[in-house]
Amino acid sequence: MLKVDFHSHTNYIQKYETSYFPKELIDRAALLGFDAFCISEHYALTRLGDLFKEYRKYPFSTYEDFKDYAKQKGILLIRSVEMRYPEGEVLLINFHGDLKDYPTLKSLKNLPKSVLVIAPHPYFKRGFCLDKNLEKNIQMFDAIEYCHNYINALNLNREAVKIGKKYEKPIVGTSDAHYLFQVGTTYTLVDADKNIESIVKAVKNGKVKLMSKPLPLHLFAFITLGSVWKTAVGGIRIAYRKLLKK
Repeated sequence: MLKVDFHSHTNYIQKYETSYFPKELIDRAALLGFDAFCISEHYALTRLGDLFKEYRKYPFSTYEDFKDYAKQKGILLIRSVEMRYPEGEVLLINFHGDLKDYPTLKSLKNLPKSVLVIAPHPYFKRGFCLDKNLEKNIQMFDAIEYCHNYINALNLNREAVKIGKKYEKPIVGTSDAHYLFQVGTTYTLVDADKNIESIVKAVKNGKVKLMSKPLPLHLFAFITLGSVWKTAVGGIRIAYRKLLKK
């Protein structure tokens, strides 16, 4: 079984996303014994990309510039991206090609079978989460994410698990890391060989095991409040850019 995280971020392309550099993230993953890892930088086809150039930059630079460093650390770095559509965000794992060829959520039906499509944090009550759009477009997805940020009293992953069971979609655990301490809090064990093709096939066939436990209350509060602050700052940045365009 391989220890895998399909969703994390760095400050390499979008400097406001984290406070750490890709090598720091890879070092952390290596320390925790990960076999394979995804750095899924953002790419936005929504107004976010129109307003902020960093969300239209080539999102695979992190992968291309640090895959060899990851290999030195014993980690298979997998090419991936977190796409933002009007309906919500989508993780594309092992994507090759031009993202502009997939301008809508519906267009993902044209992806090759070598790409793994995951619904990240679908019910986390934020404007960029899929929410009801997940079930409406369930045929587009190979797996559903179980996000690390929860406590027993408030776990927004429960609906994701319910939908996964209903449509027989595997549940994969991720850190969606924006802080280094998030790495390893929730992850996936994948019954596969250590190569990209085997991992993608195994997930699609449901050969996965979710590894997760609730966060301590203080970390849950810290992450949640940080997300609220980040959303507020993002709103201020958007308003400012709109004023500049007038």
